Amino acid sequence: MGITQAQKSVIWNIDAQIRNFGFDFGGYKYTQIKGDKWGNQVGFKVGNLVDPKEVFVINYNLPGSQSFKLEKINYAWAFKPFYGVTYILGQRKSRMDVGCKIFANASLPIVYSWPVFISYYQGTPPFDGYADLQYDPANQNVSLIGGTAPFTKGMAKGKIIPGFGLSAGLQIEWGSYRSLSNSMSIGLSNDIFVEKIPLLYTQTTNKNIFPALFVNFAFGFGDIN
Repeated sequence: MGITQAQKSVIWNIDAQIRNFGFDFGGYKYTQIKGDKWGNQVGFKVGNLVDPKEVFVINYNLPGSQSFKLEKINYAWAFKPFYGVTYILGQRKSRMDVGCKIFANASLPIVYSWPVFISYYQGTPPFDGYADLQYDPANQNVSLIGGTAPFTKGMAKGKIIPGFGLSAGLQIEWGSYRSLSNSMSIGLSNDIFVEKIPLLYTQTTNKNIFPALFVNFAFGFGDIN
């Protein structure tokens, strides 16, 4: 005999996550058989990858100069579909309750990385001004960089890098109404890619493993218990 919809709790969530090498946002569906301690969740996240060594600088000697990241030659954003399981330590059954769960997720992150373009000052009168050029620290004078070109510049020149990820943590859930919930999670994650993500010009600093400590905030609605 199959499980009916009335025997399930289904919560739809949107979330935002901060970690020590970037941020994510996304959504997921949480499903639990009523009365069971176990549940599962399936969803996705979209987020950027940054290197802790990235440094913002600004060239005050150039007119209209804006900040840019020194030697950052590529952007990298990841799409992360995931599936996970949860175990309930304390059930939230009403608006006055606080729930507590532990969870573990497995994901298949897919990174899209594309080159950074900069605003490069070209002082050749009478046409002196800025030109958008692909950032090449080996052949460009840093004193002539006046900022970063639009984020989407060079996006067509990118490449896809797949990987695998795991995460686990503790979630606290509360809410003012039984059908709405807020939650905060803290945990650890690790994403491993098939090759190094070329974020910085100095290739020896680039890596393919991205461990992280994260804090996640989510808002959910649905059948809470």
